[in-house]
Amino acid sequence: MLREALLGVCLAFLITYIILTEKRIDSLTSSNTDLRKKVEHLINANQNLLKGFEDSSKNVAFTAGTTGAGGTGSGSTLVFPVVINNVGGGYDPSTGIFTAPTAGQYVFYISAQGYSSDTLYVSIVHNGGAKVMTMSDGGRGKDFYDSGSNLVTLNLQQGDQVWARCHSGSNYYSEGIPITTFSGFLV
Repeated sequence: MLREALLGVCLAFLITYIILTEKRIDSLTSSNTDLRKKVEHLINANQNLLKGFEDSSKNVAFTAGTTGAGGTGSGSTLVFPVVINNVGGGYDPSTGIFTAPTAGQYVFYISAQGYSSDTLYVSIVHNGGAKVMTMSDGGRGKDFYDSGSNLVTLNLQQGDQVWARCHSGSNYYSEGIPITTFSGFLV
């Protein structure tokens, strides 16, 4: 009898131990599932951050202008020293030349405010070739203010250059806030 009682106590202890172990395993399995979900969430958040960083490194946009009257010779590059925005650093305000930091489809816009009796012709140039031109009428021999603008989309390779060139006429105008401007951005 003592043996049977002792065996019963041992059996009860083993059953209790097995039940408690199964509960502990279930708890660990649940914790493991929760941890896996959290790790998966962190991996996704990290991938989204990396994608956002990669996307932001592809952002390219600039607007530059002049804040006073100026003149340039025919065939000269117009320099826009007042940088309003230069995301990606592609525009050089000392030369007036935009150099594509990355390949892609770009949009460029020129607005030229001419003045005096000369008609001002300005083109947007890609790697030396004029793509579009704008004209501001010089008033046929008398002092006159007129503006012209144009827009072009260009497929650029990294390192391609775009700038504004004066074809004829020489006088452009701005005041404290730029009127004559050059802009571009990656689509």
